[in-house]
Amino acid sequence: MQYVFTMTSRMLAVACACALALCILLFLLGVEIGKSTTGVPLAPVQVYVPGAGTATISAPAPAAAPAAAPPAAAPAMAPAPSTSNP
Repeated sequence: MQYVFTMTSRMLAVACACALALCILLFLLGVEIGKSTTGVPLAPVQVYVPGAGTATISAPAPAAAPAAAPPAAAPAMAPAPSTSNP
């Protein structure tokens, strides 16, 4: 018995569509696994974009900083001398 396998254009289109869907699903699965392994919840953040106004994006929530004394005031310093000649 002999089998003849021919790839028609319709079968090729279906195979390409399935391969594309597989790649997209694997990418999305990786994103979901990555989000679950980081353990950092996402919190909305307000960001000002020049010309577009304010936008809300999701960014990792900041970690709680340890309580510390306020920083001391920096001493007043003179500006560095310029080396350019007018």
